[in-house]
Amino acid sequence: MDEQSQAISIELDDALVASTSASTAQHRARSVNEFAQLARFLYNHNPFYVISALCVFSGLWRSFSQEPAMVEAGIIALGLAVYTLLLALTAWLIVRLGVWDDARSILLIVVLMLLAISISLDPVLNAEEQHGTSFVLGGFLFALIVSEALLRTMPLRLPALFRVPYYLTIALFFLYPLAMSPLLAHPPGPALYWALFGFSAVAGAIALTLIPAVRRGAAYVNDNGSPWRWPLYPWVLFGMLGLCVCLRAYSLCVSFHPIFGTESIFGCYFLIPVLLPVTLLFVEAAVVWHSAAARRIALALPLAMVVLAMAGHRAEPVYTNFVDRFTETMHGSPLDVTLLVVVALYGYSITRGMRGAENFFIPSLAAVSFVSKYSFDLDSISYDRAWPMIVAGAIQFALGMTQRSSARASSGAACALVPLGLDWQLAGLAQYRAIILFHAVLVVTLILASMFRDRFAEKLRRLGAALLVIACVTPAIANSRTFGPVPEVFFYVYPVVPLAVALVYARFVGGGLYYAAAASGATLCTAAYGWRSYRHLRHVIAGLDLIACGILFFLMAAVVSFRKARLCQRWRSRREALE
Repeated sequence: MDEQSQAISIELDDALVASTSASTAQHRARSVNEFAQLARFLYNHNPFYVISALCVFSGLWRSFSQEPAMVEAGIIALGLAVYTLLLALTAWLIVRLGVWDDARSILLIVVLMLLAISISLDPVLNAEEQHGTSFVLGGFLFALIVSEALLRTMPLRLPALFRVPYYLTIALFFLYPLAMSPLLAHPPGPALYWALFGFSAVAGAIALTLIPAVRRGAAYVNDNGSPWRWPLYPWVLFGMLGLCVCLRAYSLCVSFHPIFGTESIFGCYFLIPVLLPVTLLFVEAAVVWHSAAARRIALALPLAMVVLAMAGHRAEPVYTNFVDRFTETMHGSPLDVTLLVVVALYGYSITRGMRGAENFFIPSLAAVSFVSKYSFDLDSISYDRAWPMIVAGAIQFALGMTQRSSARASSGAACALVPLGLDWQLAGLAQYRAIILFHAVLVVTLILASMFRDRFAEKLRRLGAALLVIACVTPAIANSRTFGPVPEVFFYVYPVVPLAVALVYARFVGGGLYYAAAASGATLCTAAYGWRSYRHLRHVIAGLDLIACGILFFLMAAVVSFRKARLCQRWRSRREALE
């Protein structure tokens, strides 16, 4: 037995060692596989150019930007220029060698470095305008030469409709601060404030020059000399330029409006003049390219503009000063102006034939009713004007009638009726607002239910029946304070009107549903008036409660007696005999 036990133990130990060895081998194989995948990813995408650019830029900035002096800024710009030349030569060489994947990253980094040079020259302009002008013009000339040299010496074609907006953007980064420099000789004032805000507007105007290229479509860059496919080439370049424009709008406010700390006049709404033309570009792309993705982006960007108009407001004196100036000059807050621009954008999208734009145009127009000149965020939104809501409702109703959609027509009618519940300006009728609004809803519901035969119209018919019952019963259970100063006879005569309407509607439109509504309304109304009369008589006849209880018990007794006499069975047997 001992020998057998030892043999079994040895076998178990061997099996455990083998299992452990197999597990270790699998773990090593998995680690090697993961390392190989990581190495393959780094080899294919080669992110080391990006890492190199970040390290060089960070090192230069950390080394020479301790004080915003002209010499330090010039050294940073010179260092960036030398590194940009190195990247440009590398890009030219690897394109000649056919390594297009790496060339894509390098060329984008070259453009980023050119824009970074323009930003690094801001302290030079702040320190001394004359020398700063020479530096900026030299940097602009350097950016033009590098860009044009790469495009002319590499087998890469950038057509004129793309090249012109590109150079205009480069010129904006270098020359716009130069145009602003005379304003720096004076204390900060309105001219400087509007110049800082105007950068985004000028950038937006430049973005509009891309519309002809959008309308030319993919065929315009088919033979671009590279394996890069449209729309990634060249639209990735302009997407990156758009992000840089947004960052430049902020950096200008910090560089050219020096204030203690990080305070500036910059707000998120500064980016709206950039998003506006970008939205127009996506509208054109959605229509010309028949792109669902472009259509979704074009519909979403205006909503992002509204969010930017409400976001980031601060209590800093410098910031609030310009916001107040903006509000007075534009006759509206950033949110108010932006919402009007959004309405115009969706309206333009409709004229361009973009599907689904009307579903955003109408709510945007209706929202204008709740935004005033002094609305900045959700906390300051309140009902301000009626006409946008009425116009939006009328358009929605017209679309519903055209498309034979009862849901759309109903929402349009409801939208047009909202001002009745929020703002009633007719003299002498404000106290009857609830009555007028209820009857307007009732009339509209009955009319729309009779005009359509779809599923939503069936729901409208049910709603109309319920509203008629409510109209019949309410005067019987309400009092004069509910309806305002109305004659007492109103409470007894009015219920006849909804009963008559229910019967007529049942005869020509509603059928049994409205007969049931009329019967229910008459029964409930009679019960309500009976209870009201009973309560009145209790003050006249002291023992009325006992008399009523006696009559009730009498009826119960009679029912029991008729049940014992089997009156119902006799009546049923007689009827069957007659048949």
